[in-house]
Amino acid sequence: MDLPKAPTAGISARIPHTTEFAVFLDYDNITDEGLTDELIYLQELFRLGDFHVLYSNAFGRHAICVDRLPLKEALDVVYASRCDQVFARGVRINEFRTWILRALEKGDRDRPRYFYSVRSPYNGSRLQSQAHALFLKHYCAAKVRLTNPDGNNILEVQGYKTSNKISARDVTPTKNQRGKSRGANSC
Repeated sequence: MDLPKAPTAGISARIPHTTEFAVFLDYDNITDEGLTDELIYLQELFRLGDFHVLYSNAFGRHAICVDRLPLKEALDVVYASRCDQVFARGVRINEFRTWILRALEKGDRDRPRYFYSVRSPYNGSRLQSQAHALFLKHYCAAKVRLTNPDGNNILEVQGYKTSNKISARDVTPTKNQRGKSRGANSC
């Protein structure tokens, strides 16, 4: 169930003044073991550098790779992943044609925080977004191996409104819902 829209802000995957992007992925309902396996698969498939995983909630994770990729290749990575499908289409529906990952609080949720990195033998083989690396290092305290920096220090930030999801069990039932039971797991 969605509550009214909550204002927040996030960072853009797009490298300013270019047609290239860092890799952003947003996952819901995934285990860290499953996520690590997926990120290693993507690293091998596309020869990507390190991924940095941010904790957004108990089963939500953001993954960022600071490698610079052209849009088509970034799309290939996103579509090869099992990330949230609404997020995957974000570059096609966002007014600035980019993916955005939340960086601030969202309703009563804390801002995402650094959780761990998935290191890659390909780290530094591509040009890396220095601005995204500095954001991860200084704002999130991530352990970033920036070995092939692009020299860019500009990071795009976008404000937006988002739904703050709640569980159905947190909602007081209406008169018609009281007393109905459809099993142990029903709301």
